[in-house]
Amino acid sequence: MEDPKVMKETTEKLGAKEVKIEGLQDGYRITVKANEEKLKQQRRVGGAFINLLKQLEKAGYRLPFPFSWIIRFWNRYSRP
Repeated sequence: MEDPKVMKETTEKLGAKEVKIEGLQDGYRITVKANEEKLKQQRRVGGAFINLLKQLEKAGYRLPFPFSWIIRFWNRYSRP
């Protein structure tokens, strides 16, 4: 089913992953498809890293820029 807001789209195969970029009327949408088991493992590792950063921040350590930005982004992303 076509989305009426999609103006342009392209799909590229990058190794074992497939990347689809859609140009919408009000922005872009990027979809990545890959091996489900590998994605689950990477999410667990990423979640553990985010938890480590949160604990360091809570303990009073000053996090360098990219890490503090990751924490701010994750807090906004995970809000219901």
